[in-house]
Formats: sequence, C-alpha cells, structure tokens
Amino acid sequence: MPSPSPHATVLHVGRRTVLGLLIAAVIPLLLGVAGVGGLVTGRVTTEILIMVGVGVLGVMMLMVAWRQRHQKIAADHTGLWVHNGRAAQVIHWESVAGIGVYYTAQAVSLEVVPRGLADDRDPVLRALIRDDEPLAPELPRVRYRISLPQVGWRTLAEAVRRHSEPHPSLLWCGQINYNPVMAAPARRRSHRT
Repeated sequence: MPSPSPHATVLHVGRRTVLGLLIAAVIPLLLGVAGVGGLVTGRVTTEILIMVGVGVLGVMMLMVAWRQRHQKIAADHTGLWVHNGRAAQVIHWESVAGIGVYYTAQAVSLEVVPRGLADDRDPVLRALIRDDEPLAPELPRVRYRISLPQVGWRTLAEAVRRHSEPHPSLLWCGQINYNPVMAAPARRRSHRT
C-alpha cells in the first residue's frame, strides 16, 4: 500500500496514548505490587485482594497502551491516512463530502463524512463509523470519527483544512465546540417537529 508523502503532517496518536496510559497505570500497578506482596506474606484480606484487582487493571491499561503504540494519522495532498497500529487506510479527499473537528473539554475528534456509503468492510475504517447529528444540514449523519489526542490536534486540523481546500465539493465545517448535554434536548426537539 502507498504511504503518505514525505511532507505530510503526521500526528502520532499512539505515542500520546501510551504516555497517558503509562502515567495513569503507575498507581494501579504500585497497588497491585503491594497486594501481591501481601499475598506472598500470607495476609489475605479484602484490602489485599482489592489491591491485586487494581493491579490487574493497571496491567490491562499497559496492554491497551502497547497495542495502540503505532497509531497515527496523517494529512497530505492525497487525503487522510489512518493507521490503527496493524493496518493503514487512506480516505481520499475526492471521496469526502464534509469534514470538521468536534472538541469538548474531554475529547477531540476529526469527523469525516464520506461521499456515499461509509466503508463497513474495511478493517481500519469500520471501527470509525458513527451515526450522529450531521455536521451541516446538507451532510448525512453517518461518518468516520477519528479520536485525536488533546495535545497536537490543532496542527493536524490545520493541515486537513489546508489540504482539503483545493477540493471545492468538500465542505470544511471548521471546529465545532460540541456540548453533548445541550445537544440531547435539541435532538429531542427536532424529532418532535
């Protein structure tokens, strides 16, 4: 499979995920080690068993981080390149109807609306398909949602805007501060009319 151009803007999502999960896993791992130490010395109490359980949670966080370490997203003149750590796929700009960035205090995502049906047979793209409120009235609901880290997403968003501009049939929806708490009542009101 071809790869992004050497001048592509690349966001290494996996590295940032690994760092965040490693930091989050430190305390559960330390509690787990203390719990295992308590079991080795023969003290079996509820607290020791809980500490071991929390340690298992820390190990699971490390396993998730390890699997996601190679995830990256790149934007160039061809399109948006998504690498999930095992396989890669490109979403060509010609196949995109609209694109925008949703951001909240907790999460940031790149919302890519395909022209036509979303590819539910591709192993990389299938995991990204979401059905949600349209980015714009003229766009369909179904799209690809690509989660981005809280740090560095603006650089990628600017590269996506810059590289998609030459395609006049692609609607750049910009950055949308999405508030799901406020969106739910609006969605209910729109269904009543």
